[in-house]
Amino acid sequence: MIEPFQGWWYAGRAAVAPVRDALSEELRQRLYEDPHQALHVAFPKNLQQARARWNEWIQKRVVVQEPVPALYAYSQTFHMVGQERGPFTRIGIVGLLPAGTAVLPHERTIAERESGLIETLQFLRVQATPVHILAEADWGKVERIVREALVCPRLSVAGWDGVMHRVVPIQQTGMLQTLQEAFQGAKLYIADGHHRWQAVRRAGLQKLLVFLTDKADPTLWVPSAHRLLWTEEDVLEACKEYFDIRAAGARVALWQEVMGLRHAVGILAPQRQAWTLRLRPKYWELLEQRPLISWLHEWVIDPMVSRGGRLEFGREWGSLAHRAQVEKAWVFALPPLKITDVFHAAEKGQPLPPKATYFFPKVMSGLVFYEEKGPTQSPA
Repeated sequence: MIEPFQGWWYAGRAAVAPVRDALSEELRQRLYEDPHQALHVAFPKNLQQARARWNEWIQKRVVVQEPVPALYAYSQTFHMVGQERGPFTRIGIVGLLPAGTAVLPHERTIAERESGLIETLQFLRVQATPVHILAEADWGKVERIVREALVCPRLSVAGWDGVMHRVVPIQQTGMLQTLQEAFQGAKLYIADGHHRWQAVRRAGLQKLLVFLTDKADPTLWVPSAHRLLWTEEDVLEACKEYFDIRAAGARVALWQEVMGLRHAVGILAPQRQAWTLRLRPKYWELLEQRPLISWLHEWVIDPMVSRGGRLEFGREWGSLAHRAQVEKAWVFALPPLKITDVFHAAEKGQPLPPKATYFFPKVMSGLVFYEEKGPTQSPA
């Protein structure tokens, strides 16, 4: 199932980058100023320039190719908000899966974002960011090999969010065989990277770059993914049928207050008034079918978007609150999802709304690149 490959590495300084969801506009523009930055391949501004840049990197040995096929041991060391103990370390394997491999997604994608990735992949045929997949596998065998390999990482780099990323290739034939056997027949769930997964398949590529970790990992954490909504409609009025609406307190941030309430979300109005919305008891039984975020979208958010509203997603509460005030938008503060809600949505084939989850930590772009040979398609 999982396949080794001859990845491309930065020969010198590793100009890695956060994934798109973890990038502020300010940081994005600053990183684009670096001519060797992975963003030029992962999320290029200009496809023709990106192809020329990738070829130049190869010619000038900015990136070099692994001499033999390898799987890559990858670890993320991090702290979690609200946890006094730590740091925590998540380990896994970076490799390839056939693009048609059966995996279970848990959320819907956004067509516009997906189409941009498809065009990029069809033209460049280079994957810079692994899709994070949770696997039910023989992790006892995997962990022993991975931990031994990571004692001497080839690459060790700190992310902008305080996460330490370490990567090292595993090339020994016996170890590769053991790792492949451990994942044979594994049940796979997408954690992060739904758009990249769909784009690879629809771009006609044969292989998908993935980061496999343990589905039973106790450090799996799904922080809040809030919503920013621009609409001329009265959002509170639309919520009255389903929620008991009360003025929020002022002792803690709205998102923190919501975390302490049962079946609740928060709303910050354009005029800066903050409210808590507690689901009316007659609707509680619906939560046995789908989590609150799905019903909120069905009842309130999606209808407003269909009538001309505009929606964005984010995790940094301070930035969202500031934009809401300046740009006259509404912010929905959402509590973290339970990991069981994610698996339930995947197994039942009832995907959550787009960007419902924000798995932390995120993988980095540029830790290792995979280039798939074949005909390219000119950009539109």
